[in-house]
Amino acid sequence: MDKLDAPLYNAVKRAASAEARFCMPSHAGAAEGPLFASAPFDFTEVEGLDNLACPSGVILEAERKAAEAQGVARTLFVTEGSTVCMHIALSLAKAREEVACIGDMHRSFYGGCALLGIAPLCFGSAGEFLRYTRKNGNVSAVFYTSPDYFGNVADDAELVSECAKKGILTVADSAHGAHFCYSGLLPDALSGKADVSFCSTHKTMASYTGGALLNLKDDSMYDEAVCARQLWHTTSPSYLVMASTDYCRALWQRDGEKFYADIKARIEEFWQNAQGVAYTVEKSDDFSRLVLRFEGYDAAEASEYLVGKGIYAEAAIGDRLIFIVNPFNADKLGLLHRVLQGFVPSRKYEKPVLPEREKRNAFGKAEFVPLDKAAGRVCLNEIGFYPPGTPFIGRGEVFTADDVAVLTKNVGCTFGLVNGKAVVLQ
Repeated sequence: MDKLDAPLYNAVKRAASAEARFCMPSHAGAAEGPLFASAPFDFTEVEGLDNLACPSGVILEAERKAAEAQGVARTLFVTEGSTVCMHIALSLAKAREEVACIGDMHRSFYGGCALLGIAPLCFGSAGEFLRYTRKNGNVSAVFYTSPDYFGNVADDAELVSECAKKGILTVADSAHGAHFCYSGLLPDALSGKADVSFCSTHKTMASYTGGALLNLKDDSMYDEAVCARQLWHTTSPSYLVMASTDYCRALWQRDGEKFYADIKARIEEFWQNAQGVAYTVEKSDDFSRLVLRFEGYDAAEASEYLVGKGIYAEAAIGDRLIFIVNPFNADKLGLLHRVLQGFVPSRKYEKPVLPEREKRNAFGKAEFVPLDKAAGRVCLNEIGFYPPGTPFIGRGEVFTADDVAVLTKNVGCTFGLVNGKAVVLQ
């Protein structure tokens, strides 16, 4: 492969040829076995590799190139996923006044709010939020998700425009949209619209797990964001993650148009072949997010069937099975279709009906109770299912018997429980 325009990646490659390493990490780049094949490139802040806490060399240069690709003024690297990006963004928002959110938010939003002492105002739609702000002037920041887990992009033009006029900070959780800016076939890049956005390069591109980018539309909050990153981020960032983030930016910037032209052609072939099988293809704004719907049947059953054949999906959510298609697996779509032809669904799925829950004060001492004892108690820790990572029960809501039954049935994919116990108000 030709040398890529990836300054951090190339610097790490050069450092990997060192004669001896007496620094962290202590595998010294020499541990053996397949698991440690990347060990020579796993470094710490040695001479020539810069420092994420206060970048001034190859990391800063890599961040500048990422910002140019994303179409923003500044980009900050993160090695702990969009969760840390969310917490940085919440720190920027808290420096203002009231924080709001629109629609379903990832658990990291609610966790960050709890850590920062933020009580967010929650709205079901952008229209509802805008109607509120036209009558009330206290909201100063609003968070929303785009694209969602199924590849659908929010129509946020009116939201961003009106918020800009009112001085309301807009923050887009674009964790699943890191690839958008690299092909004209994909939706418009979300970064550059909202004041702050963030995306996970490990979700739809080629970086190692944890690679993420925090994007700032202009320079006005750059110092604040770097300061917040110092507070939230580990002081031992993974150079494997950072170098791979720089690598995939350079590779996608060079070949992205070709990548997604090929993926689109293969996806369209998959759509044509998907007639008369157990699923339908649910199209979304992002064609590389393949969503198969097993109408009335539990998609987890299909996922289990595929795992038995050596094929892993991204997620089973209700009766929908999700696949992230990228340049490294698009050629396997034919295999996926052939294997699914042998699948006959049998496990019914009924979408749970969310009850109208009582809400109470959620401040006080926490108690950990077995899940079967949670009915009637006040939730102190958001609980939901991953994926997609959005809460089923929110802080301050009172558990119902139906809640306990649903959670017990799905405990294997539940977040927010602690050793199988619910965190409730004492």
